[in-house]
Amino acid sequence: MEPLNIKEDVKPKGRWHQFTQQRLRAWQMILSPGKVVALFMIVGVVFVGIGILLLMASEAIVEMFQDYSEKFRGSSELWNSTKVGYFDMTVQRDMEPPIWVHYQLEGFHQNHRRYIQSRDDLQLRDVDLALKTNPQLSACSPWIQTGTRFNYPCGLVAKSVFNDSYTIIYKERGATNYSHLQVDDSATTIAWAADLAGRYKNLNPEATFGEGQQNQEHFNMWLLERFPPVKCVQVQVSPQNPLVPARVATRVTSTGTRVADCKDYMSSNPTCNFTRNGKPFACSGAYEAQKVKDWGTESGHFITWMRIAGLPTFRKAWGKVNTKLTAGTTLRVYVEDNFPVLPFYGRKALMLSTSSVLIGRNSFLGYGYIAVGGCCLLFGLVFLRHSLAF
Repeated sequence: MEPLNIKEDVKPKGRWHQFTQQRLRAWQMILSPGKVVALFMIVGVVFVGIGILLLMASEAIVEMFQDYSEKFRGSSELWNSTKVGYFDMTVQRDMEPPIWVHYQLEGFHQNHRRYIQSRDDLQLRDVDLALKTNPQLSACSPWIQTGTRFNYPCGLVAKSVFNDSYTIIYKERGATNYSHLQVDDSATTIAWAADLAGRYKNLNPEATFGEGQQNQEHFNMWLLERFPPVKCVQVQVSPQNPLVPARVATRVTSTGTRVADCKDYMSSNPTCNFTRNGKPFACSGAYEAQKVKDWGTESGHFITWMRIAGLPTFRKAWGKVNTKLTAGTTLRVYVEDNFPVLPFYGRKALMLSTSSVLIGRNSFLGYGYIAVGGCCLLFGLVFLRHSLAF
């Protein structure tokens, strides 16, 4: 019998072998009572300090909030013949730009399973796939067609897009005249950058679909009436000259289809015709025709709506104000009240808010840090007393 080669059997192995056999060297700190007390005290002081800073940042945010769910009902003073209501708000503290304009909905369950699945993202993303027909659009059930025309965009999520709009004028303390408050509601301002990276692309309404029809004739391109390529904006608004909105007109094509009365959608100079008080309007005088870069499915308001909220009470960005508002300034907000909330027992509101590192006001995070820090300090005192007793 040959003798065992003991040296070869016990020679050192590589690091991987030591790791797999759990033979790596390790070190574990032995916590003494003094170290435990010091650790709890340091963590407690740090967390309490962070909590105080977060609370200060949250309190520095100035918010203005107005629920207008039923504000205009039965009030002829706040609701004119054009079905546009208004309400006043007073700035209590100076508001430094940027000031964000949000709308808030309560009781609207965007996260309902049937609702959230009723959409077709490929229809919105790809021009070729937008030409899909039933049953290829089955994901949009139950809102796929209107009559014989396929909806573009289809689905319950798109159909229920929030369509209230706001015009804000302001008067500083001591002033006699109101000025128009400019609100930036472009897609690049209010929508997520990820949603702008090719997720939404307009289908050319005037492109030929087949048999001499245009896309806007074959499809129900209903969104063009809400977010057209040109809008008629009333630039002179005051209590003496209240908002009377001008909306894009519609026309009947040679095939008998009613479409938005706009032309040259994809060109650098699109044109639209408008109506005011139900009559044709030239968009002149106190009004100004403004080209809209983000129209149709590329509208920032549509894109923010299509990003589903996880809770029944949520806020979505509507625009951004880059003008400083001083304390005592009066805001008059004109609302085109189009979005119904009473049928589902919901509420809606408008909010103006400054921003900080926390984005919006949130006291919970600061109180949470203070609570954890306080517990650590309490445990540190308990351990200190226990160690001194022995």
